[in-house]
Amino acid sequence: MSTDSNIQELQKHRDEIQVNLGVKLEKRIEFNSIEQLHNLELRLLEKFTKLEIQLIEAKSELFQWMCFFWVTQTAANVVMILLLLKK
Repeated sequence: MSTDSNIQELQKHRDEIQVNLGVKLEKRIEFNSIEQLHNLELRLLEKFTKLEIQLIEAKSELFQWMCFFWVTQTAANVVMILLLLKK
């Protein structure tokens, strides 16, 4: 009977070790997935920041062209009015 009880104790111990290893593996997987999510979040934040900067630059360039158009149109209108008034 003592060998049977020793075998049962060894099997219980082995089962406990397997459960502990499973828990440790799950924690490691959770940690890796959390770390991966954090890295993904950082990369997305970096890309969105770059995209925001590009959008601001595009808006600035568009505003410059709009101002150029307005100034030239105003100048053309002033010249046309002056030419009409001289006649």
